Amino acid sequence: MQIAKDRIVTIEYTTTDKDDQIIDTTDNIENYTFIFGRDAIFKTVEEAMEGRYKGAQINLTLSPEQAYGVRDESLIKQVPRQQVRVPAHDLEVGFKLRGNNRDNSTPITITAIDDDVITLDANNPLAGLTIQIKLVVIDVREASEDELATGIILPNKGELTSVDVEFGG
Repeated sequence: MQIAKDRIVTIEYTTTDKDDQIIDTTDNIENYTFIFGRDAIFKTVEEAMEGRYKGAQINLTLSPEQAYGVRDESLIKQVPRQQVRVPAHDLEVGFKLRGNNRDNSTPITITAIDDDVITLDANNPLAGLTIQIKLVVIDVREASEDELATGIILPNKGELTSVDVEFGG
């Protein structure tokens, strides 16, 4: 079956940076399954996958603009230390916070700390990186009406699934 809008697609993938350091991979975990054409993956990757079939292997290099975006210096702010309500023992470079605005919750990373000021960076940690993606299409199937309506992918009929069940007492 050919990859097209609103079909369920399962892939294995590995993304790396320019130095071949792994950024993300499905190795040793479940493959990634999504409804095609609903912005679940980078647009450039989706374009390369469209019309392909199970077994297709795709290798791409994505610029920052095609992947996690370019770094935006306006998203780096210095704030008074007392404005960051985090216990002192948790304050360290690399600590992740959540900033809230009217529309969403933004991940923020502490990038520097001094006596009076903390530097916060709301850029995606991978912003500015050129990445390589190697992927293999594992499966393509029609989506059910429920999957299309809810966006929740159900186990394929005949697939084994796991559940957590406690027996005994």
